[in-house]
Amino acid sequence: MDIPVKPRVLIADDSRIVRATLIKQIEGMFEFREALDGEEAWETLLIDPNIRVVITDLTMPKLDGYGLLQRIRGSKISRIRELPVVVVSGSDEAAERERAKAAGANDLITKGIGTAQLLSRLDVLAKLVTTQQDFERSLEALVRTGATSGGTQSVDGLRAHAEPLLAAALKHKRNFVVLDVCLGAKAPAAGFEVPATVVDVVGQLLYRTIRQTDFVAQSGPARFTLATASIGFESARAFAERVCRAIAAANLGGGQGMAVTAACGMASLVGEGLDQVSTSLQSMMDQAHVRAILGLEGGVTGVIGPQEEAMLEEGRKGKDRSDPAMPDLATLLQWIKDGRQEDVLPHIGRLSVELRPLVDLMLNQARH
Repeated sequence: MDIPVKPRVLIADDSRIVRATLIKQIEGMFEFREALDGEEAWETLLIDPNIRVVITDLTMPKLDGYGLLQRIRGSKISRIRELPVVVVSGSDEAAERERAKAAGANDLITKGIGTAQLLSRLDVLAKLVTTQQDFERSLEALVRTGATSGGTQSVDGLRAHAEPLLAAALKHKRNFVVLDVCLGAKAPAAGFEVPATVVDVVGQLLYRTIRQTDFVAQSGPARFTLATASIGFESARAFAERVCRAIAAANLGGGQGMAVTAACGMASLVGEGLDQVSTSLQSMMDQAHVRAILGLEGGVTGVIGPQEEAMLEEGRKGKDRSDPAMPDLATLLQWIKDGRQEDVLPHIGRLSVELRPLVDLMLNQARH
């Protein structure tokens, strides 16, 4: 993966002192550009495709931080629309954090944040911004060159490094995430196995993309397990979603005549309501793997978290029922057109699962 040695950060703040302070903190690890207001920041984003993260104040002349966020998230240019945005605030109040998140911010930092904490957060976001197209190109290039040596470690090695991270996360009430990436085929055939070369290059992609403090292991013939700490639920989800969609969109089948796909089960301390007393690394790994398998069986390309798991389970139960009165997909869609939403709701889980491959295809076409 061709990730710049120093990712570029755009700092938008009308305070020269704030800009200078942030630059001093990040200049060792990041390149930077400055903007005095939201309008200048927007113009900079349009002309500089190498910006990886935006740091913005909320109160600026001409165009404030919320206006800048609105333009970024509403942009027709995908590289701009998907940029991570960090909001700088004078306080860490929950109300302001929620408002910034609702506006599309990925993170909120307070003025005076420690250098180590700031660099850690920016490092995570800079890695996550790698676009799906970047992933696709890297995967295809690795397949063409026949490169080997994925760099992933053993499952025992992952456990040895991840257990202390999980313990620290539980102690300090931080997040910890396990991702389980399973590879399969969009249209499975008898005896089909994902080619070893494809498995190898996916391992390389994951190893080159994660931070040095994260860990990835090949945990099965076509399966990878990742463990990461100090990362938000949504950020981890966005990263996994991009990886899965890149694998599905890239030309990796070679002469097999089969399209490779990926489902990623996700287990996270934050956003799941897990019992932190009984939570273990193994239980999170098992949970993530169960979700990944559900995704493969359900034809899902992307992330399977708690909500997707519930929908897939409901869909599976629906298929197992032998009730002859169970409506088919065409009937459910017609009921929606007829305004019979109450009749559709009992079958919503199955409907979501049935339509997911179509939605995936439409989203993939929209990106190209």
